[in-house]
Amino acid sequence: MTHGLIGAALSTLSGHPIQINDPVFLGCTMGAMLPDLDIITYFKGRLNYLMKHRGVSHSLLALGAMALGLGSLIYAFLPMASWGTIVFWTLIGTLSHGLSDVLNSYGAELLWPFYRKKLTVDMIIVTDPVVFGLFLFSLVGSIIYPTVAKESTVAALILSSGYLFYRQTGRQKTRKKLMQRYQIIDKKQIKVLPAMYRPFNWSFLLFEETEVRFGKVLGEKFQIIKRLPRCDQNDPSIVNAMEGGLAEIFNQFTPYCHVLLLEEENQLKVEFLDLRYWDKEDFLYTGEVLMLPDGQIAEETFYSFKRRNSQGIVLEY
Repeated sequence: MTHGLIGAALSTLSGHPIQINDPVFLGCTMGAMLPDLDIITYFKGRLNYLMKHRGVSHSLLALGAMALGLGSLIYAFLPMASWGTIVFWTLIGTLSHGLSDVLNSYGAELLWPFYRKKLTVDMIIVTDPVVFGLFLFSLVGSIIYPTVAKESTVAALILSSGYLFYRQTGRQKTRKKLMQRYQIIDKKQIKVLPAMYRPFNWSFLLFEETEVRFGKVLGEKFQIIKRLPRCDQNDPSIVNAMEGGLAEIFNQFTPYCHVLLLEEENQLKVEFLDLRYWDKEDFLYTGEVLMLPDGQIAEETFYSFKRRNSQGIVLEY
């Protein structure tokens, strides 16, 4: 919804009216929503969707191809502007989707196929109420007062950029306070992330020699929520688990993957944690590899909302 809203607002910069039969408005708005058609991957299962979402369909190559295809299709039915104009504004819409997705922690594979990792600046979780509100206000204003549509959109862009700059400044200040609080010299040891369910707050990761600490910012205070020991990466069980499908999933899925070696009821298991999202009692995405006595993989399971979905998704080969 947010992407379509931004696309509709951006279309006003073209000077074309906000009308459902206007090819520029239609192209920019639909183009801004088109990349999320990768939701069809959900039909092959939730795990497949999580892996494919914001993948190929969000790359610069795909965004350009989508704009070309959709723009040409719209031109065939509504040739009320030049082909180049329609394709250009459709491209503005598709690019706005890809670039805005880079703002949140999930990221997008903008540089596929040259670089398969999702790019992110970790500014927001999914969507930001301030940015959403600014563009909603801009679009409504443009509909009510068409003569100031361009100015309204420009104002939304400037205010959104200012707000995001303010967020970035706040993150830098938070990092400095964390460094002072925990007596850390190298800023690379601290990662400040947007807090889940709290759009204006931050969570943080402290990467230390013996452990990784996950915490949240509460006003001027910092609270450690989870302490995760660093395990010997040369342990045979971890080495074997890292060659499995679950390790491949987490290495591609998140830039903040932590690996634990646990022993429960005489059963060795290797646990994978995505440290981006904390869901009240546990990390949102986790994985578990059960090991055989000889150190080989017995079973691999991917969990989302682990506490509420204990069954998980068992990987099959």
